[in-house]
Amino acid sequence: MKHYPITEHFFSLQGEGANVGKPAYFLRLSGCNVRCDFCDSKNSWDDANAQNKSSKEIADLVKKSGAKNVVVTGGEPLLHNLDELCQVLRAHVPNVCLWLETSGTAKFSGDFDWVCLSPKKHKLPLSENYAKTNELKVIVENSDDFEFAEQQAQQVNPDCELFLQGKWSNMGIARNTRTTGIINYILKNPKWRLSVQVHKFLRIL
Repeated sequence: MKHYPITEHFFSLQGEGANVGKPAYFLRLSGCNVRCDFCDSKNSWDDANAQNKSSKEIADLVKKSGAKNVVVTGGEPLLHNLDELCQVLRAHVPNVCLWLETSGTAKFSGDFDWVCLSPKKHKLPLSENYAKTNELKVIVENSDDFEFAEQQAQQVNPDCELFLQGKWSNMGIARNTRTTGIINYILKNPKWRLSVQVHKFLRIL
């Protein structure tokens, strides 16, 4: 049975994007090929902080928690083949709903109910991954990022949900959404929605 390097795992609320507020079990896999300077999970960039757990061990953790939603994140989770992980989770956790958070920079694997793509300008997603996206989430640091967001939005499916999210590390999200003009941009371009990292305001995992 395949093992996966897990940096951390916990049962909490989804704090951002389309599924905000929903309870979910988070599986943070180690390894990252993007390494953004504003990353809030740099401890997942390599295996130093990870524990190898089998697919069955992971499924048992999820089942014991009572969670029905599972978020597979990183790091960059697609650096690992996620086929077996998804198969075992579906086999052992009744009615489980699987969500993926990815930069889309590696080959797609796994069977997910919801895919959140968060593209980065310095390392773009693989072209074939755009079609699998249910939610596009673009991090905004300055006004140039709006043009990048529009370019990315043209490559996903028409029914994909579109989100802009301010860079938290730059003075905090509340102030940053004003200084970068995210709110005004969305008012002028209402196909977009604002994503706020609620879990950071609430100081929960």
